[in-house]
Amino acid sequence: MNTFAAVIPAYDPGPMICSVVSAVSKQVNFVVVVDDGSDADSKKFIKECSSGDNITVVTFHKNMGKGYALIEGMKESLKQNPDYILTVDSDGQHDPFEIPKFKECILLAGGHCDLVIGERKTVEKMPFRSRLGNVITSKILNAVFKGPVTDTQSGFRAYSAGFARDIISHIPPGRYETEMKILLYALETGRDIRNIEIGTLYFDENRNSKFRPVSDSLRVLIAFGRYAVVSFTSFLVDYGIFLALSYIFDVYYIYAHVVSRIISAAFNFLSNKHFVFRSKKATLKEMLKYVLAVLFSLSVTGALLYCLVGIFGFSRFFAKPLVEFAMFFINFLVQKRYVFRAAYGIGGRQDGIGSRDLS
Repeated sequence: MNTFAAVIPAYDPGPMICSVVSAVSKQVNFVVVVDDGSDADSKKFIKECSSGDNITVVTFHKNMGKGYALIEGMKESLKQNPDYILTVDSDGQHDPFEIPKFKECILLAGGHCDLVIGERKTVEKMPFRSRLGNVITSKILNAVFKGPVTDTQSGFRAYSAGFARDIISHIPPGRYETEMKILLYALETGRDIRNIEIGTLYFDENRNSKFRPVSDSLRVLIAFGRYAVVSFTSFLVDYGIFLALSYIFDVYYIYAHVVSRIISAAFNFLSNKHFVFRSKKATLKEMLKYVLAVLFSLSVTGALLYCLVGIFGFSRFFAKPLVEFAMFFINFLVQKRYVFRAAYGIGGRQDGIGSRDLS
C-alpha cells in the first residue's frame, strides 16, 4: 500500500492552520508544515498544531514565497521515504476529507502516476482574485498542449516521490509561479498527469489568501510566456535553417529537414532548461527521453515531408510548415486517444472520482 506525506505551506495562516493540520494528519502518514516567515500570532498557532508524532515544522525566518515552501517541504518529506507527497493550502480552501479521492485515483491508475491535480469545477464561483490568472493560463495552456488540465493554479496536488525528486533537481523555487513551472515541466517531459474533481471552500471571499491578483498573476503568466516564446522561436530556427539549406545551399530537402530539426531540438532543450525552468541539472534519463521524442518526431515528419514533396510535388517552402502543423495534430490525437484516455479509463471517466470526460 502506498504511503503518503503532506506538505502544508503556511504564511500568516491564523487559527485556521490548526484545523487544517489536524484533519490532514489523520489522512496521511506524515505532515510537514512550512512556516514561511509568519507573524508572531500565526507562529503560536503553528506551534500548537505541531505536537503530533507525525507532524514536523520547517521554519523560514523571513517570507520566501510559496515555491520555496513547497520545495523545502518536499525535501523534508522525502526523508520519510513516502510514495506520494500531497500539497495542501493552509487557508482552509482544500478539504482534507477529499484526500481519499487522490488515493483512489492513484489506485485506479495501477498504483502509480506522476501528478494528480485537484480540479475545481466551479471556476465561475471563484472570487475574482483566484479566477483572474487561472482562466487565462488554463485557456492558453490547453490550446498549446491539448491536455486535460483546466485548473492550472490548484495547489491541491499529489506528486509521486520520483517526480518530487525531479522537481527539486530541475525547478528553482520562487513564489506562485513555481506551481506553473512544475506543471509546464510535467507536460514538457510527458509525465502521467491525472485530474480529480474537488470542491473548494472560500471564506470571506478568500480574503485570507496571500495571492496578489496583479503581481502574482503576472509571475505565473511570465513563467508560461517564457515557454511560449521558446516554442515559437524553436519553430523559427527550424524553418529558417531548413529554408537556408534547401534554397541557398541546395541541400537535399530531407537532409535539410534532419539537420534543421536536430539543431532546433537542441535549441529548444537548452532554452527550456536555462531560460524557462532555470535548471542547473539534467539527468541522463531526461536527456534520453528527449532524444527518443525527437527521433520519433523526426521520422514521422521526414516521411510526411517526402510524401508531400517527393510524391505529390508540393513546394518545400509550403510543405515544411504543413508537416509541422500535421505533427502537432498527430501529437494531439495520440495524447487524446491514448495517453490521456488511458488516464481516465476506457469510458473516459473514473468511477467515483468525478473527472471530466475526455473520450
